[in-house]
Amino acid sequence: MPIRIDSSGRDTPPVKPDTNAHELLTVLLDHPDMAFTPKELTELTDVPHSSVHKTLSRLQKKGLVRRVDSYWAVAEDVAASEIANVVSLQQIEAEYGDDAYGDDDGWADDVQDLGENA
Repeated sequence: MPIRIDSSGRDTPPVKPDTNAHELLTVLLDHPDMAFTPKELTELTDVPHSSVHKTLSRLQKKGLVRRVDSYWAVAEDVAASEIANVVSLQQIEAEYGDDAYGDDDGWADDVQDLGENA
């Protein structure tokens, strides 16, 4: 996946796909109103228990997760952003969901063949 490079680094993805960090963050984003113990996160993911706490600490330093007593949750601003994205997508679907863009209505069957070099 290409990314824009600038001096601020704000366009750099927060975590790389197919990593422990990505797997843990995905679970937390799926449940933005809940917090989990490291043991629960181990059971919900393929992340080894020995890596969960270290990975969560790195995510916390990036501002992506927060610790609540012995539980971990997605950071409030990250959760709010994720919820806003979902609401926006739901609104787009409600507004334009019946758009026929991409539907095949057979028009291509009547187009003249312009040959190989067209």
